[in-house]
Amino acid sequence: MLHIVFSIFVFIFVGLFETFRNGIFGLNSTELMAVTAGILGLCAFAILRMDIPFIIRRPQRALYGQSHLGWTWARTCLGLLLGVLLWVIPATVDPVQFQTEALTQLTPTLLTALGFQVLLVALPQELFFREAAIKAFRGDPNTVYLLSGLAYFIFFVPFGIPTALVMAGAGVYFMTLRLIGTNILAIALIHGTTNLVMTKGVTLGLTGNEEWLYAAYFLTTSLALSAVTLRLFAQKPSEYSYA
Repeated sequence: MLHIVFSIFVFIFVGLFETFRNGIFGLNSTELMAVTAGILGLCAFAILRMDIPFIIRRPQRALYGQSHLGWTWARTCLGLLLGVLLWVIPATVDPVQFQTEALTQLTPTLLTALGFQVLLVALPQELFFREAAIKAFRGDPNTVYLLSGLAYFIFFVPFGIPTALVMAGAGVYFMTLRLIGTNILAIALIHGTTNLVMTKGVTLGLTGNEEWLYAAYFLTTSLALSAVTLRLFAQKPSEYSYA
């Protein structure tokens, strides 16, 4: 039942987002982000319901009915370390530019910008496209990766297919971090920080066919990185037998 609810929410949300984005209600960019965050948050809470406390408190039982879907502090620390591996992908395209711009363009308003990215952008997306999706599809890896990734891709299609492919690749990796036992709030921090680094700290200057090639490269590399990470650090049911 929840998987149907999730799919309906995706359909409604994408329609509403496009309506707002096209300026029918005259929202500016900040207002649009706030409304988007609110809608995604409500959709996530509608699915998570009684499991919302376990976003903060470590579950003492089999979360969502599956013993391998919980999270631990140790694995959250591991996820925080693994999260920065996503930055390696653009760094391999132009290492010099990545290093110099990432270090020099971030201004003293970094904390404000980071707070905006984490709270209004990353957290609502992670709660719905990752955490709620895991509960809706009971953590089945194939289904979660496919449908959550597809929903995330569709959400970003209005910004261009190359952008949507890059975001889908990042989304797959964020889902992998969650499936290996990283707390969703930590993933939101990784997500928000990654957004800040990629948009404010690094400008690769890609145009035309270069954008498509980079998008294909980013997606492929993200999928490979996700497969290796899941293979190496996938959770075992026994880890949650006695929390």
